[in-house]
Amino acid sequence: MKKFEFCVEWGATAILMCGVALAAYNIYPLGAWISLAGNLGWFCIGIMWKKWSLIVIQILITILYGSGLLNHYGIL
Repeated sequence: MKKFEFCVEWGATAILMCGVALAAYNIYPLGAWISLAGNLGWFCIGIMWKKWSLIVIQILITILYGSGLLNHYGIL
């Protein structure tokens, strides 16, 4: 189980860093989609570790990315 957690943790971190790089170069909405995927990975880590601070912050960030994407596509 530890190896799985390690892979999810560092995989999600790498995905988030790609999303941050895309955001830095204003590549939107791809950066938001990539960051959203990384956030979901960290949400899963928060659940595995039973860390409410991680769970709550990832939920809030996911809501913000999601609402931004919905706004971008004219749904909100």
